[in-house]
Amino acid sequence: MTTSQISPISPISQIGQPTIDAKKWKAFAAAEAPDFAATRFVPALVTDPGHVGRLIDDSLRTATRTAPGDLRLRALRPGAFDYKLTKRFIDSPLAPGESAVEWLSRTADSREACLAVNDVSSWSLPLAEWVAVLVREIVAEGIHELPSGTDVYTFVADSGWTPFGIHKDSEPSLIFHLGPSPKEVWVWQENPFDASGITPSPSFGRITFDIEQHLGSAERFVLLPGDFICIPKDTYHVFRNLGPSAFLGLTLYPVKSRSIVTEALWRSAPASDAPALADYPTAQQVTDRAHALFADPAGSADTLPLAERIAAELTLAQLRLRTTGYLSRPHPAALPPGNPEEGSPLRWAQPGVLAAAHTAAGAALVVRGRSLPVPEGLDFTAVEQATRSARPFTLAGLAQLLPDGLDDTARATLARRLHALGAVIPA
Repeated sequence: MTTSQISPISPISQIGQPTIDAKKWKAFAAAEAPDFAATRFVPALVTDPGHVGRLIDDSLRTATRTAPGDLRLRALRPGAFDYKLTKRFIDSPLAPGESAVEWLSRTADSREACLAVNDVSSWSLPLAEWVAVLVREIVAEGIHELPSGTDVYTFVADSGWTPFGIHKDSEPSLIFHLGPSPKEVWVWQENPFDASGITPSPSFGRITFDIEQHLGSAERFVLLPGDFICIPKDTYHVFRNLGPSAFLGLTLYPVKSRSIVTEALWRSAPASDAPALADYPTAQQVTDRAHALFADPAGSADTLPLAERIAAELTLAQLRLRTTGYLSRPHPAALPPGNPEEGSPLRWAQPGVLAAAHTAAGAALVVRGRSLPVPEGLDFTAVEQATRSARPFTLAGLAQLLPDGLDDTARATLARRLHALGAVIPA
């Protein structure tokens, strides 16, 4: 396969017309991104909600059967987080063919119990691909991006109100309702609450459980399976479940500059022979280590200046997000367990799933959020361009596309590595 054989594809077309109304999503993204400052209801956006629901089911099944301790799951009751019920879900994997709403019914002992799972896309390559296509319509490289990433979460419930009452979130909420039952949502476009009825909450801003008396001042929506609603940040809202259902939510995180730069500082520090910090170091120990790590000796010829090391690490951090579609990188349990059969057709998981980095700190190939060291001077341009092609290929064909600076053995090894990291998947 050569670059002249690349068949460009529209990212949104990868979702498939049976799954989502691409025209509606493009119009929403063009009108609202990146601020999402208005409440927007889009009926029948997801044209096959059952398909998306099954992707979530498979994600939860993988997590609960392979690494349940890594799953970011919370079981909730009205007004409370339930630790024992959370453990019961962790200890009760989804059965083959079981849906998330069936899992809730089987595991919980009350219809008012509900389930929230964050980072659900990291457990399923197909679900991550579906979401990444949507996010690409929101992101405009070099204009507005998501340097702090996206949380893909699901909420599974049966009966009753949102367990944490009327609340607001510090980021916009993009909700894809999947059903099978409908769900009501009330949104307060203006803040009608006085301080006497509001309880401060570190997770949900400020909340109130006096729900019914405030409904008359809110705008009401009924979400049917496939409907979508965007709720702006700092906007009070509450849901009421009308039967068993699940939704997929996206939280688009804004720039968190302090944490990004802090991580870049630590990652870009030169190698040190000092012992690792204890799990709970004192502030003075951290300060002393920072002075030692980030001191730039005058006239040192073998150490890059701190500013260049930080710039290199920030570049890598952004490429890690771009190559995952601005989602969390896949959990190892979601990655293929072995090599594909010889001659089996493969395709790229998504456009831009890998990117070569040439920084002052050296060369690297970033593959679906993971950095692989590579020799200097290799040209991965053809491979980067090929990720935008819909044309299937074999593992041997992928190896041939890799740079000429690698010998046959190194090409075959790297091709297998790209498959193992989820950059290529069955066609």
